This record gives sequence, C-alpha cells and structure tokens, in this order.
Amino acid sequence: MRIAGSTALTLALFACSPEPEPEEQVTTLPAPGGPENPPPAPPSQAITQIETLAGEWRVAGIDGAPFDEPYGLALSASTQEIWWEPRCANFAFSYRIDGLRITTGEGRPSAPVEPGAPPPPVCAIGIPPRLGDVARALDLAEYVGRTASNGVLIEGGGHSLTLYSQ
Repeated sequence: MRIAGSTALTLALFACSPEPEPEEQVTTLPAPGGPENPPPAPPSQAITQIETLAGEWRVAGIDGAPFDEPYGLALSASTQEIWWEPRCANFAFSYRIDGLRITTGEGRPSAPVEPGAPPPPVCAIGIPPRLGDVARALDLAEYVGRTASNGVLIEGGGHSLTLYSQ
C-alpha cells in the first residue's frame, strides 16, 4: 500500500504543478563581419565624400560598363529622393548619405495614395529596358562618392551606377 500511496501522492503533485513554460525560441542575427554576414566590400575605386545627390543626372555606366544604348537615362534627385521621370512610372528611391555610405529605401511610388483617392494615372510611356538595372543598383547601394573623373559612383551588392551631372 505504501507504494500505491506514494504513487498517488506523486501523481497528485504532478497534476497540481504548473505546466512548464514552453522554451522561448531565440533567434540571433550573426554579428556584422561574421562569416554569415560579412561587411560590405570596399568601393571598387577611390571616391570622395559628397553631401547629396540633389540635381539632374545622366546615367553613364551600369555595373562598371559604359551605358551605351540608343537612348539616354536621366535621373533627378532631391536631398532625400532619387527618381526617373515621368513620376507616374512610380520609380523613386529614398536615400540617406552618411560619409561614403548610402542607404536607400525600396523603389516605391513617388507619392502616397490617400485612402479613397483615385489611383494615380498610368504612364503611357514605355519603361526603358535598362531601368531595371538602375533599380537593382540603387536597391543594393552601400557606397556613394565622387570619382576622379568628377562623376558619382553608387555601388554595392555587386552592382554600380556611374552618374554625371547634367
């Protein structure tokens, strides 16, 4: 009987004890510079710091090669955003420069649409084929600066843009 009594007591204590807390799953991000998250490679050429991209720019190179197409690509920029005209194409990136580093926001519509407002007009213009390459370079950008030839290099993630003032 003693064994049965102690078994009953053990079962009763077990039934009354609170349920164990589920183990919390902790996800840690690799430290910058670790093997899973290496720091960005340095710029491919010497560049000097610039304060802003504000102005009008001609795309002169993409991914290290001259932009040699039968059409031109021009970008406009303010102190916080860079875009391609016409604005109805919804090609605009926000950006922030800190020294030689640049961070860009995702390509997004250039103006937010208010709830209940009619949608923005659809562009009646074809999108140039290489505009996607420009978007990729802006999306992955890590560095920005003035080159020795007085251009502006935007580079990161294995892609680059070379811009010249218009």
